[in-house]
Amino acid sequence: MKHRNRIIALVVLVAVAAVSFLFSGKKPDAPGRKQSQPSAMAIAVSVEAASVAAVRDSLSVVALVDAWRDVDIHAETSGIVRSVSSEVGDRKGAGQPLLRVDDEVAASALRKARVNRELARRDFERYDRLQREGAVAISNFEAVKLRLEDAEADLVAARRRVEDTAIKAPFAGVVTSRLVEVGDLVQPGMKVANMVDLSKLKIVSSIPEKQVASIAEGMVVQVTTDVWPGKVFLAKVLSVSAKSSRDHTYRVESAMENPKETPFRAGMFARTAFVGSSSRQALLIPRRALTGSIAAPEVFVVTGGKARLRKIVAGAEYGSHIEVLQGLAAGDVVVVSGQSDLDDGSPVTVSQGEAGR
Repeated sequence: MKHRNRIIALVVLVAVAAVSFLFSGKKPDAPGRKQSQPSAMAIAVSVEAASVAAVRDSLSVVALVDAWRDVDIHAETSGIVRSVSSEVGDRKGAGQPLLRVDDEVAASALRKARVNRELARRDFERYDRLQREGAVAISNFEAVKLRLEDAEADLVAARRRVEDTAIKAPFAGVVTSRLVEVGDLVQPGMKVANMVDLSKLKIVSSIPEKQVASIAEGMVVQVTTDVWPGKVFLAKVLSVSAKSSRDHTYRVESAMENPKETPFRAGMFARTAFVGSSSRQALLIPRRALTGSIAAPEVFVVTGGKARLRKIVAGAEYGSHIEVLQGLAAGDVVVVSGQSDLDDGSPVTVSQGEAGR
């Protein structure tokens, strides 16, 4: 029994010695020692300096191509359509017939008006001789004269009614619609066709109220369209509306000859560029330097190795650059790449090759 107790005591001593040995290898931290904190890492960015350059004010907007003249043609008499001499797409010269209405009644009235006018003329000539000879009273002669004038007026009206039975093209152009067929009954004022004159064009643009003051009559306009890519056409401002539409834009019409090799059609979309006649100095930065929206633009300006967020007032765009009206000065270095990783006051390092720009 005593031997067994000795063995147990020996095992306990060995275990205690082993634990003491393991803990003896660890050294306590020196009093007052602090753990080191990692320093803030500088963020690599690309920069470019704000610079002053000569610019020419321009404005580019979407426009609509209109015909020089676009006219609805109406009947001026009543009757049955007897013949049609126009189809959609036909080119008609000024005065050429488009359709003809039954003219039997009108032609009969014209013949009667001619007879009445001839009778009135003969009576006038006879009474004129008698009046000079003193054979008739002056009042009788004047009554015959008035009957002649009345007969001549009736003849003019009858001739016009016959002419109205032939509905003609008011100008040289293209028929875009015909709304009646042979046998249809037309009435005065009824629309029967439409024609457009595409020898010249009206380019209609809607200009915002902030820019309309820079648009003047006679100003040269550059016109482009996706229908004829790569081609630039020239127009001149014809008129600027004095009244805005509900969306506070002003209608501007520009006149342009319709090129024969690359013809435009009414209703096409185009883009108009209004270019100023003189240049001016403006402070520019790359468009990609902006953070946020164009309505509330901000940029990061690098000063003393840190990026500082600064609000600016942006002006017009010129290609890949934008004008700065307030908030920057020439020479200020703005971040153009890497803004997404920055906060106001973040330390930065300029990428190799960008520092000298």
